[in-house]
Amino acid sequence: MKKSNKIVHNIKFLKPKLNKDIIIYEGHFNNFNYDKHVHEEYTISLIEKGHMNAFLKGFNHKFDKSSIITINPDEVHACAIANNNEYKHRSLYLKPETINEILKYNFSKKQLSFRDFHFNNEHIYNRLSFLINHDNIPYINTLTWECELIGIINSILQINSKAINLIELPSNHLLIQKVKDYLHDNFYMQISLDDISKEFGISKYHFIRLFKKHTFVSVHAYLMLIRIEKAKQFLQKGISLIDTAYMCGFNDQSHLNKRFKAITGLTPGEYKKFFN
Repeated sequence: MKKSNKIVHNIKFLKPKLNKDIIIYEGHFNNFNYDKHVHEEYTISLIEKGHMNAFLKGFNHKFDKSSIITINPDEVHACAIANNNEYKHRSLYLKPETINEILKYNFSKKQLSFRDFHFNNEHIYNRLSFLINHDNIPYINTLTWECELIGIINSILQINSKAINLIELPSNHLLIQKVKDYLHDNFYMQISLDDISKEFGISKYHFIRLFKKHTFVSVHAYLMLIRIEKAKQFLQKGISLIDTAYMCGFNDQSHLNKRFKAITGLTPGEYKKFFN
């Protein structure tokens, strides 16, 4: 990779509305090095372009794309360009309180330290890279984003901490049925995990796993199934594609088209023609 004559120095921060304890960072440089510093948060970083030199655990390291870097709160570290070339990385900052809630309800642990400062896992890397991309976040609904994030964090903790074994979940068919009824009644709304947590007095970190244990799909996937069934009913009545998308809680008609075809094999327009 040849060094560009143009100086690259781009920094972005984003604080998703759905969770005040989560911050997403993006940095793209070819002439800047961070001094040694610490964070109060747990940090999970991805190298998305080029190579990055880093000071971690008292030594210098070099990371490239596919590396998942995990840094504990108050760990001294630094980041720098490698070989005078540019690099781009994204980071997820998680308050200790958020991690502690996940540990409490999913792992029966009170404290956590990442075991290694870095590991490689292509599946987790790709999921997290998509989820914390600033360009993608506006198009992912709140429930989907948070469910996916918590699932990724659970996976990282199992791989790279002493919180290996997830808590065995008890059966709670009555609660799950009540949640299903709630989703059926409110399918058109932009429901969040916090909404469900407050409505039923259950930790959202515990609920995500409990729901999937009973239904074999995530809560946001189940809500999508309800919306598709409702969309079928509206289309059969001759309601327009745009109104159907709006009435079923989809972001737009394109989102309806994509999800509808994935489940039915037809676009909403093709489906509607059978009944009108």
